Amino acid sequence: MNNKKQPAHAFISLALLGGLMASSIQVHAGGFMTPTTNAAGWGRGFGGGSLFKNDPSAAYNNPAAMAFIDKTVSQFTLNYADINIKYKGAAYDYAGNPTSSTVYDPDTGLTTSTPRTGDGGQGGFEAWVPTGFMVMPINDRLAFGLSQVVPMGARTTWDDDWKGRDFAVDTRIETVGLTGSLSFKVNDEWSVGLGTILQHTKGFVSQNVDLYAAAAQSPDFGMIPFPAGQGAALMRVKVDNTSLGWFGGIAWKATPRDTLGLNYHAKVKNKLEGKYNMYADPTSRGLMTIPVVDGKTLVELAYPGLKLYPDGANASTQLDIPANASFDWVHQFSDRLTLGASVTWTEWSSFKALTLKSDGNTIVSIPYNYKNSWQYSFGGDYKLTDDFTLRTGVSFDQTPTRNSTRDPRIPDGDRTFVSLGFGYNIRAIPGLSIDGAYSRQFVETVKLKTKNVDRLGAASLDGKSEAKGEVVSLSATYAF
Repeated sequence: MNNKKQPAHAFISLALLGGLMASSIQVHAGGFMTPTTNAAGWGRGFGGGSLFKNDPSAAYNNPAAMAFIDKTVSQFTLNYADINIKYKGAAYDYAGNPTSSTVYDPDTGLTTSTPRTGDGGQGGFEAWVPTGFMVMPINDRLAFGLSQVVPMGARTTWDDDWKGRDFAVDTRIETVGLTGSLSFKVNDEWSVGLGTILQHTKGFVSQNVDLYAAAAQSPDFGMIPFPAGQGAALMRVKVDNTSLGWFGGIAWKATPRDTLGLNYHAKVKNKLEGKYNMYADPTSRGLMTIPVVDGKTLVELAYPGLKLYPDGANASTQLDIPANASFDWVHQFSDRLTLGASVTWTEWSSFKALTLKSDGNTIVSIPYNYKNSWQYSFGGDYKLTDDFTLRTGVSFDQTPTRNSTRDPRIPDGDRTFVSLGFGYNIRAIPGLSIDGAYSRQFVETVKLKTKNVDRLGAASLDGKSEAKGEVVSLSATYAF
């Protein structure tokens, strides 16, 4: 290893990773966590994690494994995701009637109310997702790593005529993280690693708010049967935050053919702050601004202490990334065949509710009560030639959502990933290799039979969500 070249290699890798921070959209996974791997990892169905030989994704997934990489390796990965989500079923207002929409025409000043009949169309998305990793040995015991990852994200977008717009219209959670890590080789068998992540999270949520129906739920009004579906009010919330977290791992070369690893990514506290806006017709605007009793508006009477501002106000919410831990095992059966297995646990029980506040006052709190989840993965490599490798793998990812609180914002179900991939060393350019993978996601059809909270009008859904997905991944790797 030529240590004199390391500063130049590190500069090149830093420039590459810095460029990746410009944009990122998420590949859907359990809850709103997303896979943090490269094309080789996708091809193996995530089996074995980052313990395969010279895998630079160890820089984030298990920094201890960097100690067994003997050369500087930089990698760029681009993923294309096509996620399809559909809803089938019914939607009702608080009185049990089919939901309807009020449309306001500012040119004529007229409003019309019509039944909502759409099933939401294609609630999923298409996206390009870049990631990158770099590992640089410092000496025979120490190695340094950098990565750009997408640890959290989700997106759903429903049609304008969707009957469930009182639950969700648009939901976008986008996180990009830049990490630095260090590993130490204790001896030829054991190594440890530790890293930090600096991440930026953006959240955007919109949905209808039926103010009359919300008022009808207030006990202070004695359950006055205000008409549902009257007035048009769309709430849009846009928040963001930059936060810091840590992760670590242990790697053990138990035999010349077996490598085992354990990694832990700590919970990242993530308070998002920004603004909400209300887009309302004159009727709904009046409910928020015109005093009716003792100088209070209908909204203030329905919910004491709550005031909605039609022109917007400050907003904040807590959206932490839960802690997770993985155990990985890789076994080399021969010079041609290597297989890996992984088990991952995620502490989703820490996600109780999505609560939106403004200046310390709670606007709405939507219960989720996620449960802890497990993911089981198995896959590996088979070298057809010294330069060409085939991969395959399968992974079962358990959803943290519950039937009682699952809604169209994240209509998640248990999913199975089935993957194929390849790797090819380009001899014409020594050190350069490419990897590709295709992964198909088979998602359990789940119930969306839930009732909205009172402050959002207490509408109900009675249906199911059907989802499927495809991911195509391509990596370019250069070993200095």
